[in-house]
Amino acid sequence: MTSGRYLIWGGTTVVVLALAVVALTVFVDPYRTFGTPTLRGWTELKPRIYQQAGLAKTYQLDRVAPRTVLLGNSRVEIGFDPASALWPTNAQPVFNAAEAGKDLFTALIMLQEAIAVGHLKTAVLGVDFQDFLQRSYNGNSGLRPSGPDELRLLVDRSGRPNHARFLQVWRDWVTSTLTIDAVTDSLETLLDQSSYASTTMTPSGFNPLHEYRLYAARDGYYALFAHSANMYAEQYSRYALPNFSDPSTIANARYLREILDLANTHRIRLILFTPPYHAKYLEMLHRMGFWGSFRAWQRTLAHLVDDARHRGANVTLFDCSAYNSFTTEAVPPAGDEGATMKWYWEPGHYKSALGDELLRLFFDGSGPGYRLTVDDVDSILAQTEDQRAEYIGRNSAAAILRNSQKSR
Repeated sequence: MTSGRYLIWGGTTVVVLALAVVALTVFVDPYRTFGTPTLRGWTELKPRIYQQAGLAKTYQLDRVAPRTVLLGNSRVEIGFDPASALWPTNAQPVFNAAEAGKDLFTALIMLQEAIAVGHLKTAVLGVDFQDFLQRSYNGNSGLRPSGPDELRLLVDRSGRPNHARFLQVWRDWVTSTLTIDAVTDSLETLLDQSSYASTTMTPSGFNPLHEYRLYAARDGYYALFAHSANMYAEQYSRYALPNFSDPSTIANARYLREILDLANTHRIRLILFTPPYHAKYLEMLHRMGFWGSFRAWQRTLAHLVDDARHRGANVTLFDCSAYNSFTTEAVPPAGDEGATMKWYWEPGHYKSALGDELLRLFFDGSGPGYRLTVDDVDSILAQTEDQRAEYIGRNSAAAILRNSQKSR
């Protein structure tokens, strides 16, 4: 074979292999980059999608073009299913743009993206106390460095068309096709299609947390709660008590103000809520010395929302962190791997069943929580203290009864 033919055959082989790789990765679409129709049992579940979560969220949001967008961190991503029958018809389609491990800066830019798509009417934002304890970024939020998650958006921080998007889209296409990760993630997707245990993200951005069903069945909910409680205690041991006397010194308070202003500018209805932490999470805040800060945070949220409403914003704040029949759900005892919990996976993450109950609160006023305003914040917080006292008394009595039974 002459050198010329060798080069032709070699080049042809490379091209054919590249085309085959592209065909495989586009067909499987492990990160939902392209919106390729899925095949049940083959590509419906996306167990490797969280390797490129920001990419997946953005392009799915653009395709859905939602009337309602969900924003926040993993508590929202896991807790609200956009496919729930409890979403009002005029609020659909709904997209869950919340992302694990992200703060209110990500919520801000995803709100900008949802507005830029052009159909948004309502935004639902879960505001997490823990975000206000993190101060990784200082100064004005505009100084936060840009990254791929921001460069692929339709608009930049000022709301103008994002000219960097074209190049980032091409980078994302290459990342999703002509890389070793894309090929191996595509193969893993084909091999991991268990509807019971496979990790996935739905086309509407929801994380059903399938894998936790496996963990709960294997180790029991007691073990899940114990492991998470230790993790949360270790995290909070590194935090300093925040000073809410001047919220502008806290980065996520500034991002929240920007979210309020952005929603007001574009006449978006904004629903804010504090998460329905399990009572064991709230008790951890007591033990770690953060309860006073938690109460100050709730008052700060009420004042920020009140200020936004005076500027014309259509915004409502709900406090879902009370002690009630949902948040005090009993945790199965150690060794009981067969018992299940209806409302919680562990102290900080609730199931979409409880998310459905919160939807009743947001849209019908009948769910587990209270509308929080500057006029009633003190009375509601006092009511929570009464609920906590009842919870402590009830559990103390139960503990005494258990101990007496053991001693017989």
